[in-house]
Amino acid sequence: MVVVGRAVLFNSYRSGIMVTVKIGKHTVEMYDTIEELPIVRFHKYQKLLLIDAGIGADITAFDQRIEKTRRYLMDGKPEKAQQELENLRQAVYFIQTGINPKHRAFAVLVTKIDGRDCNDLSDVALTELLETLQDVPEKELTAQLEAVKKKIDGELRLYFPGLFADSEIKEYYDLLKKRTMAVLANIIAGVNNPDATPEIEKLTTALITYSNPKSFAGSDGVEIQFDRQFENLCLVLSEQLHVKPKDYSVLEFYNAFDFVKERAKQAEKAQKRAKSGR
Repeated sequence: MVVVGRAVLFNSYRSGIMVTVKIGKHTVEMYDTIEELPIVRFHKYQKLLLIDAGIGADITAFDQRIEKTRRYLMDGKPEKAQQELENLRQAVYFIQTGINPKHRAFAVLVTKIDGRDCNDLSDVALTELLETLQDVPEKELTAQLEAVKKKIDGELRLYFPGLFADSEIKEYYDLLKKRTMAVLANIIAGVNNPDATPEIEKLTTALITYSNPKSFAGSDGVEIQFDRQFENLCLVLSEQLHVKPKDYSVLEFYNAFDFVKERAKQAEKAQKRAKSGR
């Protein structure tokens, strides 16, 4: 048994740079640490999780899109409601075609399954890998992903708190706490329906619509912009450090990025000192 953050991966062990886990009847080798996870894999992993968060591919996501649309309309925000409807349409397509971005994100981390190498990150290859795991219960697959995700997220916040700070998560939980306290206050006061007062409804809407809906279509869509930002960052690192950043691990990549940022700050300070000394 291997402890990953607060989660536990059963029937797992580490062999070299990989963690080996037993998923159903399959033996799966995968990355679970930023020290070894290649940045190219991590980029695709992040993009797929971004798509899952904004669109989703199951009945829960379908319900979330509908509820967010309803809340935006109630809140007088038709443009955001329209974007949620567009994302709902995409979610329905994913459900109908069996495309699951969250499962594909998990597949990106897999390097070997039942002794077979998994180095192709194309959508076709990821789909084939997931077909191999189709006998594994959804709950088990999701649990494995969440365990590894928690470990990777924890390492990113530990090594690079400035880049991966969770201030938004804190703000969200502050809202959640306020709503919980308001519901408890209503219960103590003997309100018949403590969940349905105007104050609670306002806080509920704030929680459900906390993150703005994103567009995933066209040249300005999140996917394309996410890819372009990554490519631009690779160009900057390549130009500044004369390296091949796409060969880096996640740890090496963001360490290099931090180094370039710090060097730029120091150069700017030196330039200001030089100007003030004239």
